[in-house]
Amino acid sequence: MTVGALIEQYLNSPTKSGRPREPGSRYRERRRYEIHVQPGFGERIADSIEPYELTLLYDSLIAKGLAASSVKLIHALIQGAFAWGEKRGFVLSNPARLAECPSVRMEPPSAPSMETVKRHLHILHEDDPETALVVRLAATIGLRRNEVAGLRWDHVDLDKGLVSITEGITVTPGEGTSVTSTKTGQHGHGVLSIDEGLIDLLRDAYERLEKVAAHLGEQVPSGAYVFSSDPLHGKPVNPDTLTKRLKAHMEKHPEVPSFTLKDLRAFTATMLEASGADITTAQAVLRHQSGQTTMGYYRAARMERVRGATVGLGKQIAQRR
Repeated sequence: MTVGALIEQYLNSPTKSGRPREPGSRYRERRRYEIHVQPGFGERIADSIEPYELTLLYDSLIAKGLAASSVKLIHALIQGAFAWGEKRGFVLSNPARLAECPSVRMEPPSAPSMETVKRHLHILHEDDPETALVVRLAATIGLRRNEVAGLRWDHVDLDKGLVSITEGITVTPGEGTSVTSTKTGQHGHGVLSIDEGLIDLLRDAYERLEKVAAHLGEQVPSGAYVFSSDPLHGKPVNPDTLTKRLKAHMEKHPEVPSFTLKDLRAFTATMLEASGADITTAQAVLRHQSGQTTMGYYRAARMERVRGATVGLGKQIAQRR
């Protein structure tokens, strides 16, 4: 079996849990292989690959300017494919186990301040209420970008103040839009409570949709999405559209520090930590598969507080009697 055939069969196989691989994930992995691995290894017999050859491949990618984190993802793909093939008798061994992969320095997550989020929300409520609602949801319950796009009105209980997080939207080149299951972590907590202010914003958004539907002589269809470019919200918004709209807003207001939708998950974690929520609670809210991921957010939040504490101490020392 060639390396190319091994990679292709691996990417088309189910995950360890038995579920089909997400189209977006499969697309990204295949692109990494086609760009960085296929030219030198695609036609090679998989069992002829030596560990030192993979190490030299990683060295060359680093020398070309590829980030260590990207090289690590390529290594993970190769290692995963060979491990999968070894268990099924397609290859005799896994050379990636002995290959040397560059280490990656994990940078602490970047989170905007509460003041920054509030200032942007104040502006957005006047200029773009829909994007304001996107930011409010992401900041309050830590929704991922694809989860925001996949949120349906059927998932929102305005009377009880509950939001069910069950789906995501993925747009894959060549395959189009697909509805995917979302990550719920080991806790399986996909239902979160929201505050009265957010309930009011969602209620206003639904009333606007009802007015549009009435104007068209229609009713809001079953399964309608909260965010959509379609008048009746029968189709989900492209997650890239959410990113572009927020970026356009940030570019219009350079006087306020900017952030991305991804930064808002770090904001949620930081605020949870500041409120005294423990790691288990934050992991359930953010739906992280691993508590180590949540710990990274908490560690960053605590270091921010430590830095603030030393500044405060310095000011006390500098005060004159």
